[in-house]
Amino acid sequence: MVFGLSKKGKSGGAAAPDAPIDVALIGCGPGGMAFLHALSNLRKEQGADGPASKINVTCFERSASAGGIWRDVPEDDPKRTKPENVPLVYDDMWANVPKEVMEFHDYTFQDHFKKATPAFLPRKDLLDYVIARNSVDGALDSVKYSHTVLSVTHDEGSSKFTVEVRDDTSGQTSKATYDKCIWAAGLHGAPEKPDDIMSILKDYEGKVLHSMEATEDFQEHVKGKKVMLVGDSSSAEDLALRAVKLGAKHVYICARSGDGDCSDTKSWPSDKITVVHGPPYKVVKGTTFKCQAVYWSDKRQRWRKDDEEDPVKVKDISTVVLCTGYLPNLDIIEDDLQYDDEGEWEASKGWAMENNALTISVGNPSPSKKLNVGATCYPDVYRGLLIDNPSMMYIMETFDPVSSFLDLDVNAHMLLSFLTGATEIPKEKDMHKANQKQLEAEMQIPWFRITIDPAYRAEVDELPDGHWSENADDERAMILNQMPADFMVRRLARDMKEYNYPVDFGDWKKLSKKGETFVKMLVASGNARSKIPKDESGWMTFRDVDPSRFVSIHTGTPACALPGHFMDIKGKTIATLE
Repeated sequence: MVFGLSKKGKSGGAAAPDAPIDVALIGCGPGGMAFLHALSNLRKEQGADGPASKINVTCFERSASAGGIWRDVPEDDPKRTKPENVPLVYDDMWANVPKEVMEFHDYTFQDHFKKATPAFLPRKDLLDYVIARNSVDGALDSVKYSHTVLSVTHDEGSSKFTVEVRDDTSGQTSKATYDKCIWAAGLHGAPEKPDDIMSILKDYEGKVLHSMEATEDFQEHVKGKKVMLVGDSSSAEDLALRAVKLGAKHVYICARSGDGDCSDTKSWPSDKITVVHGPPYKVVKGTTFKCQAVYWSDKRQRWRKDDEEDPVKVKDISTVVLCTGYLPNLDIIEDDLQYDDEGEWEASKGWAMENNALTISVGNPSPSKKLNVGATCYPDVYRGLLIDNPSMMYIMETFDPVSSFLDLDVNAHMLLSFLTGATEIPKEKDMHKANQKQLEAEMQIPWFRITIDPAYRAEVDELPDGHWSENADDERAMILNQMPADFMVRRLARDMKEYNYPVDFGDWKKLSKKGETFVKMLVASGNARSKIPKDESGWMTFRDVDPSRFVSIHTGTPACALPGHFMDIKGKTIATLE
């Protein structure tokens, strides 16, 4: 079995719990909801005497409702002053992946909307959808809302967790012990503001926001102004389009690595968005930035300016938005219980990359001594279990998830399988070994390896402009671009099969038709950015592409077109679009 353990004891070899298991579940966003929904279904399936009936879960959610960062901004806190409301995404956000890869098997979009809908949906519609699905049969009725977890500790002697909680309604605090603890509070707890960028911005005289702060008043910071986004990830992509919709004069996106969605996009509407390949390194005259391409120095372990590339001046910037990522809010958990979100690791001695379409261009360099976290696996977390203490569990997205909703749903089923004894928890050394194999398998995928291995990135960065790998229509590039999607779906198929998730994507070796269709939709989503027709580039975005590419794998319902060009649409729900 690839990246796993022997079949012996995998299923049915573990003992069901003899006594009740008390579980503290922290967070009722998509991950926490998925777990409660899965537990509710399993209890119905197994009956009153089944193993699931012995799993006693107390879910703590510090906000007054479910939904995590997808929630509506509460009417009593429009300025987001309460800690639980600070990470909320902006009200008019749209998804950047098609809904067809976010769809649940037991509650489809056809079930929810009763009609065909566009592939890309507004935040509000997805919030309503995920809550409607996960609240069936009262699965969320016992959640302790407005309860803030203050601390989580673990006692090795008793093997118990102590969770301290504040009831935010009464102000009273209490402590209780649990056998297991599940962290499902998400990865977007606080804005990440890199020190090097913040140091540069000390000389800047304009407005500085983090993407987490680009909320309902965003228009006043961008309308009629030149805006610079630092980072080229999904948040930069959506905020760039949003800024143009709200009347920005021009938007500049500064890409450091060039791995993000913005760098993959070949054209932008109205020619109002420019991608600059290189981060800012100096402020001139208060509002002008000098940017320059960089490369990673393995010797110095930091990014360095590429002196072979000319600096680029970006003038008269009124607003800077940091699209530099987020930090998980793990401070309440004692250090030994926290996973490592940076996740450095080393390749095994003698590891080598298999030949692929890029080998003739970049060779096969030896991997760097220190490697970055993988796209589908954190080195110290095995299938949701903290390897050093498997009683500490995590429901969270990986660095590059196939689909946030689907990944979290499968993750929830994995943990439930461990808790009920349907799957035996492996030995620590075996979990490390399985993760090592999975990470090294990721390294065989060129577009994964450049984010993991600085040595490989350095070679790829030396490819000349116009190299065939930049041409999405080149057959070799098409193969390379499908490899990450194929890997991620095969990993998902493996987990679905091993942990009895009720959808069949096949397995690691061979995908089912559903799995193959899923891969095609992921590739189509990427092509929506890289293959915008030149004669349509004045208005078209990735959300305007041919919707027939996206079809429900559960109902066969194809997506329908938006009611107009995305850049002209003002509504925040499907109903208001019409």
